[in-house]
Amino acid sequence: MTDMTRNWAPESAADYAALPGPGGRRSKLPALDAKRWTLKVALSQRPWSFVASIAMAAAFVRNGLTPVVVGHAVDEAIATPSWQRLGFWILVLAGLYLVAVGVNWIARFMLVRSQQLVSHDLRTMVTDRIQDPRGFAGRERTPGGLLLVASADTQRVGEIVMMTVMPVAEAASITYGAIMMYTINPWLSLAVLVGGPMLVIVALRVGRPLQRRSVVRQQALAQTAATAADVVQGLRILKGLGAILTVRGRYEEESGVAYARTVEANAAEARLNGATDATGAIFVSALGIAAGVLAFHGLVTIGQLITVVGLTQFLITPMTMLGKNLASRWASAEASGLRIREVLGAGFEHTSEVDAERTSRFIDALPTGLTVVRGVDHELVARLEALPRTRVIVAPHAADLFDGSVADNVYPDLAVAEQALRVACCDDIPAGSQQRVGEGGRMLSGGQRQRVALARAVAFDPEVLVLQDPTTAVDSVTEQNIADRLSRQRADKITLVFSEAPAWHAVATNHVSVADLLALTAGFDGEIAG
Repeated sequence: MTDMTRNWAPESAADYAALPGPGGRRSKLPALDAKRWTLKVALSQRPWSFVASIAMAAAFVRNGLTPVVVGHAVDEAIATPSWQRLGFWILVLAGLYLVAVGVNWIARFMLVRSQQLVSHDLRTMVTDRIQDPRGFAGRERTPGGLLLVASADTQRVGEIVMMTVMPVAEAASITYGAIMMYTINPWLSLAVLVGGPMLVIVALRVGRPLQRRSVVRQQALAQTAATAADVVQGLRILKGLGAILTVRGRYEEESGVAYARTVEANAAEARLNGATDATGAIFVSALGIAAGVLAFHGLVTIGQLITVVGLTQFLITPMTMLGKNLASRWASAEASGLRIREVLGAGFEHTSEVDAERTSRFIDALPTGLTVVRGVDHELVARLEALPRTRVIVAPHAADLFDGSVADNVYPDLAVAEQALRVACCDDIPAGSQQRVGEGGRMLSGGQRQRVALARAVAFDPEVLVLQDPTTAVDSVTEQNIADRLSRQRADKITLVFSEAPAWHAVATNHVSVADLLALTAGFDGEIAG
């Protein structure tokens, strides 16, 4: 849930990148209009991602040292038996193993940390943008589609940090392999230096269809998942309308398209894997045969031959994976990044908030205490919603709750949350503030959901609180108690209640008509678009 203590609202979509994260940590993500945005996102977690790159490179090189050590052990302790040299090389292998454990842990920790920080920052930016009361101007976006952007797309872009870590380790491995080969035979070293880039080129060329089809697959899967989420959200309404079969047919059609696109993308990926693996196998086989010929003619020792064979097996993974990652991961991250930026860069439905001077004049004209508004008017509510959220909160008649405890849905500070729950008469909730509500508040009754939502608005304690029929789902006794407690809680602040219930009229210190408020907000019409 968004921290309600944060001062809304960014003036433009680009301002979301500057919002502080947990503990006041600032996002390192680039501006939405930055050139090479995906690359800058991948590099945004430096220097920690660079630490991961260095540690991962050390881990890869450590793996490549094993055949070198074994080759030396064969020449020095097996070909000419020596228990002393054999023990020495065993200790060297043990030391390399310990080094491998340490650098692998550092590399994996820093990589996962960097990936999760990028994903978290993107998720925070997207969810803040989705929850902005000003909405999306001129764009039709379903809840399911937005959910996919906030979850799958942000995760996929976060994983792109791997492209600043693994390629460095893979390039370091190839360079190390070439150096080791040079100590044995310069021609073997040249073969490694030529073969590595060739395998990358093969992967990039074969991977072009995968780049295109993976983007199409993502779009189809996203559309299918979005439709499923939208159907689940509106399931009761669809049942009531008798439209289940129609929606089922639509979902089946979209799912079939997603299935076909997935098969096409997987086929392209299989061709990429087959081509790179086959090319890599041919390369290392040729390298091994060449080393065998050199050993046959006495140009390399048996230990060196073992080293070459081991190095070729070690090199096949970084040589093939470098091209695969470039061919498959980058295009997917680019597509997800584009969707994220489209959401973050979408214009506001309410183009601007009412200026401070007019807001102050309007608030100064309202009486302190609880004021009941006679009647209801959607235009008036829209005008009130255009007021700055830092001063005026318009609590909707039906508010969404999120999976977690009641307190989590009300306010970050537990003491403040529990006081607001008392004002909203939530005493009948079995486990109190620690009761889990379930997604959408499904584990609470309708009256409990409405009162928890009311407590959330009360806890924020705005200068002006506007409530729309806040007690329609509770009994008359509870309604009267809520009205009494709320009027006392906000006796020194301004509270507007749109309600015809007698309980609210009984405790109200003031009454005002819709026409009076429309007159007070007459100058706000131009601030609302669409």
